[in-house]
Amino acid sequence: MLLNNGNFDLEEIHKAGVRQLCKWRSEWGLAKFRLYISKYQLPEALLKDFYKQYKLGNRGEWGKWITSN
Repeated sequence: MLLNNGNFDLEEIHKAGVRQLCKWRSEWGLAKFRLYISKYQLPEALLKDFYKQYKLGNRGEWGKWITSN
């Protein structure tokens, strides 16, 4: 079990993963992206946040996280 001992931030790691998915979706197009994610069992929270961020316009820019009201 990993514990957050100050050397890394689990929330930031999650957000970086979401941004990477957004970037790949934007660069590859829908068909290639769907094929990629179908090969892996990605965590539901990661996919949920990806869908939300992508819908809000996040395309994987460095450090970008869009909040909705």
